[in-house]
Amino acid sequence: MSRRSGQWRATIGICLLLLSAICCLRPVTVSAAPLPSLFRGVVVADSPLGVRVISVDERSQARMADLRPEDIIVRINDMSIRSIDEFAVISQGFKGKMEKATVTVLRDGDPRELAMHLYSYPILKQWGVEFIPDDQIRFADANAGVAYWTNMARGFREAGKFSDALSAQLNALHYDVTDAQLALAASSLLWQVAQDDLDAGRLQSGVLRIEQATQMLNKLFERPLSVEQLTEVKNQLRRALTALQQVKRSISKPAT
Repeated sequence: MSRRSGQWRATIGICLLLLSAICCLRPVTVSAAPLPSLFRGVVVADSPLGVRVISVDERSQARMADLRPEDIIVRINDMSIRSIDEFAVISQGFKGKMEKATVTVLRDGDPRELAMHLYSYPILKQWGVEFIPDDQIRFADANAGVAYWTNMARGFREAGKFSDALSAQLNALHYDVTDAQLALAASSLLWQVAQDDLDAGRLQSGVLRIEQATQMLNKLFERPLSVEQLTEVKNQLRRALTALQQVKRSISKPAT
């Protein structure tokens, strides 16, 4: 890493430290559409104890959480599951409301806890952003998904709908999570949404968006970047410092 790149990495570290000092941070969740069911793609049957998993869609969030056929679901969060009717009531009650749940299963007689969630596993792992991808539009071909959602993001951005543009851009990234250019576009939109939040007085939301964008930039520095991309990262970091100064002024302002 060059000396100048090291200096910019140090700037990112300072930004993250300042953000941690400003408030107690939690991950930002970006949702693209009404929440689907946590148990979409799971087929169950009655069992003497709980419900038995018959099949799990290979592409489902449940499968990514390691739910397997022949698992016996006995508890969801703090609610015991004793029949298929109870499972149906609870899973339907979660639909549209719950982003994540702890599911206790018996596997070969041994209890296990599975952390199930709706977030994009690739984006969460690569970039640290909790994003719920659009479940209503799915593409078998990744290139088609990237093209569709990139065009949607461009349209929303031109219309000044930056929150919708952010969701669309993250959907594109979901299909090609290693694309640095897609990630840069997403972090740029995070800055725009953060600025909108700060201007509207939504301080906590704005700070959380800044934190996520800064983390994305930190991870981008771990990748080979073109000169143009590196310049964009540096420009976004300058925005981070400006935004943090705005946050500091807002916090320091005496209450009226």
